[in-house]
Amino acid sequence: AERDSLANMADLFTELLELNDRPVTYAERLERARDLMRTRRRKQTFHLLGREIAIWESDVGEETDLAIGKRLWPGGVAFAEFLESGDSTISFKDKKVIELGTGTGLVGIALSFLGADVTLTDLPDVISYTEENVLMNTMDGNTPLCKYTPQVRPLTWGLNLADFPRNNPRYDYVIGMEVVYIEPVFGDLITTIKHLSGENTVILIGYHVRIKQREEKFRKLFFENFNVLGEFAVKGPAFTVLMAKLLPGEDVP
Repeated sequence: AERDSLANMADLFTELLELNDRPVTYAERLERARDLMRTRRRKQTFHLLGREIAIWESDVGEETDLAIGKRLWPGGVAFAEFLESGDSTISFKDKKVIELGTGTGLVGIALSFLGADVTLTDLPDVISYTEENVLMNTMDGNTPLCKYTPQVRPLTWGLNLADFPRNNPRYDYVIGMEVVYIEPVFGDLITTIKHLSGENTVILIGYHVRIKQREEKFRKLFFENFNVLGEFAVKGPAFTVLMAKLLPGEDVP
């Protein structure tokens, strides 16, 4: 991952140096440099589950809500590493899993290699980047490398839920790692989780403690709306995963 990052930085500096040969002002050169930083791509490589998983990030210098879905988040990396560790006692083999806010797709790809039947979802403007990583890692030409071919589908929390009929299919797991960062959509996230869950669905939601007041607000909302079975820390106390099911009577066809 470090070599790929250095190569990308070398390309960036090369293009910036080329600007010196053009009659442009300092302000124009500075703005171009900022544009290049905002839109550059970066590849990171992980050795997980006996495989090399390569993940491309996009727009790594941009800070919009859309751009942050195109790059890796520490909690997603931590959970992917947790899945292959001896600390994980959860079996995903032959389980139907839907992932919310998949972003670059690392967690969903790792779950696929664990034998899960995974549907990865994110905003319509993000999933093309997700699909690139999924295809690159789970297919060898036309040959699937996983037992189940992962599916990538658009899903905007609280909006296009009709595209995901209740209990068809019945998901064994609803998973969202690093999805607790935009407070105005907490309600939509809760609604979406409920819609996708059945009586026996296990819900796993992971969040990184960055703004304590915001995370505490989500915890309160989550505990009010679900039967929380427990919680555990992944790679230190800062990243927490909540495990839950629907409250009794919530599973309405």
